Amino acid sequence: MIVLVLLVNGVISFMNARAAGNVWAESKGIGGWIRILAWCAAIQSAVGFSYIYVTILVYIANAFNIVSNNGLYFMTSLAYVFLIVPLLGTGFIITIHSWIQAAREKSLLAMGIAGWNTFATAYNVYSAVHSFGAAFHMASDGIANVFSGDDDGDRDEDSMVLALVILALLAGIMTTKIIMNVYTGSLPVSAAVRQRYESC
Repeated sequence: MIVLVLLVNGVISFMNARAAGNVWAESKGIGGWIRILAWCAAIQSAVGFSYIYVTILVYIANAFNIVSNNGLYFMTSLAYVFLIVPLLGTGFIITIHSWIQAAREKSLLAMGIAGWNTFATAYNVYSAVHSFGAAFHMASDGIANVFSGDDDGDRDEDSMVLALVILALLAGIMTTKIIMNVYTGSLPVSAAVRQRYESC
C-alpha cells in the first residue's frame, strides 16, 4: 500500500514540476497570477518529492534499527512540520485557481479537478488541526535537544535525524529543479520571449 502511495505521490510531483517548468521562463516576464501559480506548482512538487525521500529514510532507519522509536517519531514529526505549512499555503492558492477555472470552463474535467483540489486541501487542513500541535511539540523538543550542548546518545541521534530530514528536503528541491530545467522553455512561444526571460 505504501508503495502505491509513494508511486502516486511521485507521479503528481513530477507533473507539478513539469507544469512549473513549462511556464517558468515565461512567467518571469508575465508576472502576476501565473507567476504565483508557477511557484505553487514548484513548491508542491518539492514537498511531494521530499515526502517520498523522508518516507524511504524512515523505512530504512526502522528496518536496520538505525534510530530508536523516539528518533523515528522525531523524524516524521520534523518532516511534517517542515512540509505541511507550504503544502497548505500553496494548496489554498491552487484550489482557488481551480474554482475559478471550473466557473469559467464549466467542463467536467475542470469541475473534477476543482473537486479533488478542494478535498485534498480540506483533508490537509483537517490533518493539520489534529496533528500539527503534537508534531510541532516533538519537533521543537528534538531540535532543542540537538542544540542543548548535552553530550549524550539522544543528542547524537537527534542530530542525525535532523541531518537526514534536511537531506531529504534538499533532495526533494533538487529533484524538482532538475525536472523543471528539463521542461523550461518547452512551450511554443517565440524565441525572443524565451531568450529574454530564461536568463532572469
